[in-house]
Amino acid sequence: MLVKFTRGNQLTIPKKIVEQAGLQSGHDYLEVVYLDGVICLKPVDVEERIPPEVYERFLEQAFTVEKGDIEASGKKADSVLRKRVKR
Repeated sequence: MLVKFTRGNQLTIPKKIVEQAGLQSGHDYLEVVYLDGVICLKPVDVEERIPPEVYERFLEQAFTVEKGDIEASGKKADSVLRKRVKR
């Protein structure tokens, strides 16, 4: 099957190949390897990992009230956090 390679180093994988490979929405990353004249694409799941000590430091800082912090409870706190996440 012939596909066009664009100036932006992009190509479109034909629907038939996507179906045969079992690719689905959510497979956002493919590992690309060049082997003896053949370009191989392999779907991979990427999991971002935070070292435990960094996560513990984050939790400690997140639950420490500092000068200038807005203290809120319940629904208001949830609302503030959701707005910040959207930014």
